[in-house]
Amino acid sequence: MERAELIVAQAMPQFSRIAEAQNVVVWSEESQFATQALQRNKQLRECDPTTIQNAIINVAATGLTLNPADGYAYLIPEYNKQTKQNECQLRISFKGLTAAATSTGICEWIRAEVVKENDTFNWLGVDEKPEHKMQPFGDRGQPVGVYCVAKLTSGDFMCEVMQWEEVKKIQACAKAQSVWSAWPEEMAKKAVIKRAAKQWPKNRASSVLHKTIEVMNDSEGNRDPMAEMERTADDILTLLDQDDLMGVGQIWTECTEAEQATLWTAKTKGGWFTMEQKSKIREAASGYAAANHAADAQTGG
Repeated sequence: MERAELIVAQAMPQFSRIAEAQNVVVWSEESQFATQALQRNKQLRECDPTTIQNAIINVAATGLTLNPADGYAYLIPEYNKQTKQNECQLRISFKGLTAAATSTGICEWIRAEVVKENDTFNWLGVDEKPEHKMQPFGDRGQPVGVYCVAKLTSGDFMCEVMQWEEVKKIQACAKAQSVWSAWPEEMAKKAVIKRAAKQWPKNRASSVLHKTIEVMNDSEGNRDPMAEMERTADDILTLLDQDDLMGVGQIWTECTEAEQATLWTAKTKGGWFTMEQKSKIREAASGYAAANHAADAQTGG
């Protein structure tokens, strides 16, 4: 058995266990696609074998085939400066992400488009398709934003929009800078779909989509600052419901001034908190600061 085949074969037990539960991809096919990828690419063969096996196992976890004809996912070598060696990553394409989203049965179809400065774009709300007119064969100018429209199987629409400045912030946090440089619009579409997916209804198959997004984030290193704000806001709202003001105070105090300003945005402008909740947050922050000051005084800090 060749080295490539041996490395791939060692991933079989865990791949098969996960794949049997998903019943989407099969070992006999994916192992062949993986072996062929390694045989064609010397850099890929030189990757840490464990990272190759982990990438192949992620094929089972996401249900996205390595079949080049589909173009859903690829094994990619990437140099790690810390370990000073090539590591294998499962790189998921825009097509792969949309396939993962529709396979949940939540969305009938998904469309993401980049809006440019010479386009006409009218945003009609989160539950209405926006109006987007463009001249595809003319000079559309520079990108100004990106949006995603998902038609749910219920027949309803769910839409998400992202300014290009937000896209650039996500790009700045990415590990895969060369990919962003080569395909900025495709990466922007992936970013807005990932954000939109957080708002879609959930079902038993949703975990596969979220695993796909997790694999993409690990591989590409795309941190979404707004998504992180949403998670912080959700944590604060949960603690407010539990009347845990010390917990609220701790989270709020650990936020930077810029993060606090973003979180404090008026609810009518896309913010998270009502006036009553903001009053509770002020009380929580004040109480947390006072408790810390008293603790410092007792310990002589």
